[in-house]
Amino acid sequence: MNIRFKKSQYIIGNQVEFLQYMKSKVPMFHLSNIFFRDLHYSSMEFLRKKKVKVGYTEAEQVAKEIALHFEKSNVLKKLNALTWVLNYPEYSAKKAG
Repeated sequence: MNIRFKKSQYIIGNQVEFLQYMKSKVPMFHLSNIFFRDLHYSSMEFLRKKKVKVGYTEAEQVAKEIALHFEKSNVLKKLNALTWVLNYPEYSAKKAG
C-alpha cells in the first residue's frame, strides 16, 4: 500500500480531531471558505504533530486525497480547483440570545 494513502487514511480516520486541529490554526466555521493551502499546511502540521514524517510535496498529495474524501462525504462543497465551502454544522456560529 502507498505510504501517502496511509497518511491520508490516517487523517480521514481521525476526521474530527483533524478538523479541530485545523480550526485551531485557520478561521473555520460552517459555510466558510476553505482553501487548498489551508488543507495542505494543516495536514502537514497535523501529521508532524503526530510524529509522522511528511514533506511539502507529499503533503500536497495527502491534502488532495483528503479534499476528495471530504467532497464525497459532503463535508466540503467544491467551488473551484482550490476552494471549497465547509459544510459542517457543528462549527456554526452561536447566535446571541
